[in-house]
Amino acid sequence: MGHNKLTQHVEKAKRPYCPFKKFCIFLNGEDPSRVLVQREYLSNRVDELEFAMAIANHEALKLHERINELETDKSQLEKDLSDARKDPFTKYQRKEPEQTSKKLGAPVGHPGWFRKTPEQIDRTIDVYLDNCPHCGSENISPCNHTTEHAQEDTEDGKALATCFVHYYYWCSDCKRVVHGWAKNEIPNAFIGPDARAKATFLRYEIKVSYDDVQRTLRYFCGLPVTSGAIVGFDNKIAEKATPFYEELKNSLQDSPFIHADETGWKRDWLWIFTNPTIAFFHINKSRGAQVVIDHLGEFYNGILISDFWGAYRNKIRAFAKQKCLRHILGDIRDLLRNESLAPEERAFLTETKELFKDAIFIHNIYLTLSNEEYRAAKKDIRKRFKKLCSSPELVHHESDNIRKRLITFKDELFVFLKYPAIPPTNNPAEQGIRNAVLFRKISFGNMTERGKRNVSVIMTIIRTAKLRRLNPLKVLMAIMGNNVSSLVLEQFFCQAMPEGP
Repeated sequence: MGHNKLTQHVEKAKRPYCPFKKFCIFLNGEDPSRVLVQREYLSNRVDELEFAMAIANHEALKLHERINELETDKSQLEKDLSDARKDPFTKYQRKEPEQTSKKLGAPVGHPGWFRKTPEQIDRTIDVYLDNCPHCGSENISPCNHTTEHAQEDTEDGKALATCFVHYYYWCSDCKRVVHGWAKNEIPNAFIGPDARAKATFLRYEIKVSYDDVQRTLRYFCGLPVTSGAIVGFDNKIAEKATPFYEELKNSLQDSPFIHADETGWKRDWLWIFTNPTIAFFHINKSRGAQVVIDHLGEFYNGILISDFWGAYRNKIRAFAKQKCLRHILGDIRDLLRNESLAPEERAFLTETKELFKDAIFIHNIYLTLSNEEYRAAKKDIRKRFKKLCSSPELVHHESDNIRKRLITFKDELFVFLKYPAIPPTNNPAEQGIRNAVLFRKISFGNMTERGKRNVSVIMTIIRTAKLRRLNPLKVLMAIMGNNVSSLVLEQFFCQAMPEGP
């Protein structure tokens, strides 16, 4: 203990001594060195706070200036809005074009713009005739006159310039001078069918923009074309494919079953009617039942497979209807994620889901079952379904909608078990229209009737060719070329229809 006290006295003796420590009003009995340290700290802290305050004042000044600017803009916008409401067609009315005596169009003598003749001709084809292209007469004689038609195309991934030499003849029967067209020669066109078909294929199947189609043809094939020319390719292909398009439309009514679906298309609706060999697209302003009637007739003597949209309800008369089980299973799956469901509601939804899954499984393996086993399985499905339809009303609104849907569509949910050739879902239509939706994302829909027609016709031809295991690019080339009766088109229209129920 003594040693500790001695140590304390020594340490105390080393500290600075102030004789007025107990009486100084500034020290207040504190150690002078400690007071000096505190004073220095507080001084530095004051400097920091003053600096921070200066920055805050500067930011406040800037915010105040910005508020004044926004208030000024707000006042101007309110004034403009008030003026527009008073007379909405005065300020923003479209100005009528000034009346001038100048005629529309290019001036007289203007040479116009045409694609330049290729500097190098890769091949020359002589076009002779054996008979008159108008009357079919063989009584023709040469006229010793020729014309040349230069046409650029792509072949084997590169640009190819061809000069077609047309030899003229005199037809004694129809009394006129005639000449013929070579295979894959497009009359009065500077770009051939191969390049046109590739441009359209890139646009509608690969789903690239017009500018990207232009760049692809230039960089990969060495063929420069304008975006306007590519739009012209679409118009020409759609025009030549229209007879095939109408023929496919007429064949829809003869199909034993049809999948139908629709999706938004800018301000219109894109419809699809499809089966294993046909995919028919149509753009219409309506989403109503009349579109279905226009394509399938007043009474469709087949099975219509669709979702639960109202257009496929009462106004549509058909041999039978099958609703897509994929849609109702998706709705049930979403509802089961709700943790607030009552136990009886969860049990009802789970049992309904298991019923549909079992029905689909039986449909998938029906070929492996005997007739007795298949009938027993269907009887069990009907029994379970009848029990579900007799369930009491559910508290949850959306869960009860599932129960009501079962009752409303009780005759349209298990048609696929009666006719096993019919699928239980609308997946073919969903997949077909999904491809069109991807195209919509790059095209943003269509504003003109011609554009809508082009999309409908070209997508119908491409999708139908794929369903029939044909090369859609070759089909487009055959349609665009001068050989309509080609083997490709014969294969295109000689596909067997799907078997009926």
